[in-house]
Formats: sequence, structure tokens, C-alpha cells
Amino acid sequence: MVKRRLLLLLPFLLLMLSGCAESSGAAAGKIIPPSNSVYPLVGKWTVLQELDTDRNGEESTRQWVGSDVQFAAGAVSFGGHVWDKLSYKIKRVNAADYLMMRYIPSDAISAPKTGKVDVITVYASANYLGEFMKLDDTNMIFFMQNKNLLLKKVADQADSTLMRAANANAQDMNQNYNEGISGVLLGLRIPSGAGYTYQTLWIAVEHQQLHPVLAAERIFFPRTSGFWEFDVQDNSAEGEKDNILTARNVAAKIPDMKEGEEGTGDQAYNDPALRIINYIGNDYVAIEKRSAGVNQLQVLPIDKLSSPTEIKVFDLLGDNGLNAYLSAREQAVAALRDKGVTSFKRDESGENFGLVRKNGHWFLVGRVNYQRGGTFEQTDFDLKIIPPANLIFYDTLVLSWHNIKDRVPDAMDAFTSPNKNIALVKTKNKLTIYPIGTEQLAENPLAGLDLPEGTTVIMAEWATGSYVDSWEKSFLAYGAQALSGNSVRIR
Repeated sequence: MVKRRLLLLLPFLLLMLSGCAESSGAAAGKIIPPSNSVYPLVGKWTVLQELDTDRNGEESTRQWVGSDVQFAAGAVSFGGHVWDKLSYKIKRVNAADYLMMRYIPSDAISAPKTGKVDVITVYASANYLGEFMKLDDTNMIFFMQNKNLLLKKVADQADSTLMRAANANAQDMNQNYNEGISGVLLGLRIPSGAGYTYQTLWIAVEHQQLHPVLAAERIFFPRTSGFWEFDVQDNSAEGEKDNILTARNVAAKIPDMKEGEEGTGDQAYNDPALRIINYIGNDYVAIEKRSAGVNQLQVLPIDKLSSPTEIKVFDLLGDNGLNAYLSAREQAVAALRDKGVTSFKRDESGENFGLVRKNGHWFLVGRVNYQRGGTFEQTDFDLKIIPPANLIFYDTLVLSWHNIKDRVPDAMDAFTSPNKNIALVKTKNKLTIYPIGTEQLAENPLAGLDLPEGTTVIMAEWATGSYVDSWEKSFLAYGAQALSGNSVRIR
């Protein structure tokens, strides 16, 4: 996952202040520096119980019972792994409500029934690691991937070996990074009848060995609060095309979380329209909205899909961006006037913009909607502004587009991993996975996948190093299935 810093590990995470914490009385989501390097989690803890249940309601296997979780200044260890460069975010929640959201009955553990408790989200090198719900000074619950672990404090200080292990772990991560361990969550928009379906692929390569390719029939994507799912639900009736967009934290198992809590539940539009997804990022989605014959571009905040809120150019690009947008739009309008067009949809505030994919990069575009001969039409114009990091965290093509086209003449799109070990090249109906040699695609690809004609890539979120294993396990826990050998051709 890449955030353009340190080892370029995870692109889905917002910049956090290293070693930051929020006081327990502050508003959820706000991050403030700690005083005198005070860390909210310290000491040695042991796993007393796994609180998970399987689909039959029976207790899950107890593989983690007796394991240790240890915290030192800026480092945490668990399950044979060590993470350092920690940062934190603390929110106050109602204990019973939060446990219910996690499908844990409040009477299953000794927890405050009505009072507020702290939930501490932990990040390593600005990458989401997990959440810890403090029941009291000596008991807390560790929410990791699809596991809920009850912890008991057994020592005020971590073992003296933890910091040495953290340093060694950092060296291992550097080595893994350089040796080339990469994975990508690839979001696809696939033509289906008169509309589209959406799918997520997981493609991972370790030392030029391909992991099983995994797939799920929704968009599964990373955010700072963990993994989320994005779904497009058809709501068409009587010949009218209509759908709604929903997004939720996959750990939030009930949809009706209270307003203001992180990890909102299902969210939906209220106005009928057909919405086509062009791009999904960590915090924003770019769509084409089709309603009453008018096709407009929109950028929407994932946290507020249920509201009429839409992002304006100024919100992402400031005054200079808005001025550039209005200037480019006026040029497009002037060109249309020269062709006899006189009826234009107004857009002084800069709302009709989005993203398109061309030659291995995302580009910002604006749109002019107009009428000609009684019919609605549109034309797009380039903004010629690099998309900001809060919209697209990683969009680097480590090989030149010319180089890729020389090697694959029918290439329509391409993606390369942050540590430069693999490239994905998309053609009209195929996706091919290549190792990257010396500044070029390797002669022989690792594998190829057939894609339905017209498939478009709408998301590419990369993980590297030790995060590849974590993402893969999380995607499997979500319900992803391995594609068959007939779908993935190993070269």
C-alpha cells in the first residue's frame, strides 16, 4: 500500500502523525499529538478467549488462546510479527452498541453495560493494523481482520526483546520490499445486459510466484478504518433505469450505526438515477449519473453517499483548480457555440467533473451538458491538473507507456506495483501479469486472465511486503473465492 512515504507500503491510508493519540474525551476521528510521548497501549497482554463464532454459532478454533500481544514505545508484536512506527486514533463509544455492531453479545464478557469506553485504532507506518476496545485497565478486546480476541494484561512492560525485534522486523520489511512481494485489489466494471456488474480481483506475486487469484462479486477496498465493501444495487422498475450505491465497513455487521460514528452502515441515494462507477478510491467515488436523458459526472464522498453532497472542484483543487476548470469549460463551450449550439446546462460551481483512465494514468476531466436538436448531449474536456493525493494515492507507471505498447501493441491500460516487481497489462479482453525486468516487461508473463469484452478497471489498490499476507487473509475472510485454472492461465 502506497502513501508516497517510507517504504511506499500502503496507498489506501491517510497521512497520520506518528505517535499521535486522542484524549478519551475528544471527538471521534480527531487526531492530536500526545504529550511527553505517552502511548495509549503499553505492556504485555495475553489472549484469554476468541470471541468469534462460526455460521453454526459454535465456538471457533482457539488457535490464538495463550498468545501474547505486547506494546512498547512505538512498536507492537503479535503472532510472530512486529510492527513499528505506530500512530493512534481514539474514539469514545457505547460499549454495548459497539459490541453488538461486532456481533458480540454484551453478556458474553464482563464489559460496561451502559458506559462509554475507548476504542483505539492502531496504525503502523500509517497503515491500518487493528482496533483495541479497552474494557478497563486490565482487559480489552483486539479486533483484527475477522477475529475478536479478549486480552488480559499480564505485565506493565513489554519484554525487553520487543524493540530489538522491531528493528530486525524493519530490516526484514526492507528486504521483502526489495525482493518483490506485491498484491493488488483490482476493481472491475463488467458489461451485463443494459447495465454493469462489479467485481474485485486479488492478484499477488511473491518472488515471481503467483498466488491463487481471488475474486468477489462486490468492490472490496481499503480505508483508514479497515476494509470496506462498495455495492451497486439495481432498483430499476417499469423500464426506468435506477440504482443505489451502498458502502460499509465490512467489520460493521449492522447497518444502522449512530450518526457520527466511524464505520457507517449501508448508505443510499434518495433520488432515482442510473449511476455508473468510473473510479473508486479510499475516500471518494467518481461516477456518471444518468437521469432524464442527462449524463453528468460527479465525485462523491464515500462517507456521505446517502446525502445530496457532491464534491466540487474547489473542494479538491482550491481556487486555482476552480479557475482552471472554468477556463477550460469556457473554451469547450466556445467551441460548441461555433458549431451552432446555444443551450447549455449551467455549472459555475464546478460540480460536473470526474476521472477517466488513459494510457496507464487517471486524468481529471470536466463535462459540458447541452441540447442540440431537442436531444441531450455532452462533451468532455481535460483539466490538465494532476489529481491530488487525497483523491488518488498511487498512480505511478514505472514503465513508459511507449515501452508497454511496444511489448503489447493492443494494450489499453496498465498498472505497475510500487516496488517495481510486477505489471498488469489490460487489452480488449485479457489481463496479463508480467514480471518487470530491467526497465521493461519480462519476456514471459506469469499468467493471463480472460475478461469480458468492455471490462474497465475502476480501482487498483496495492499492498507490498508483509501487508500482502494480511490483505489476502482479509479478502478470504470477506468471502473471496479462488478462480479456477480455466480462468487463470499460468504461463
